[in-house]
Amino acid sequence: MIVEIWILCSIVTAVVAALRGGHSLRWLLIGCVLGPVGIIVALLMPSLKSENRAAAAEQNGNAENSARPLLEDEAHTVSAKQDDD
Repeated sequence: MIVEIWILCSIVTAVVAALRGGHSLRWLLIGCVLGPVGIIVALLMPSLKSENRAAAAEQNGNAENSARPLLEDEAHTVSAKQDDD
């Protein structure tokens, strides 16, 4: 009975933390170790999601611009396959 409650607490902790912008696997482990206290800690942590939508959009744009050179380099990759000419 206690094991089931502890597992449920860890899942609830992970879901609450994910909704607030935290890493769900990390919080699942924290909830597994702390049990019901993990839920309280997840509820008390500050939200990592930006309340300002313009700032969030700007961060998203910066992430896309930093990944663009990686996508452009894909056309210049060398293949290990030998061409049958």
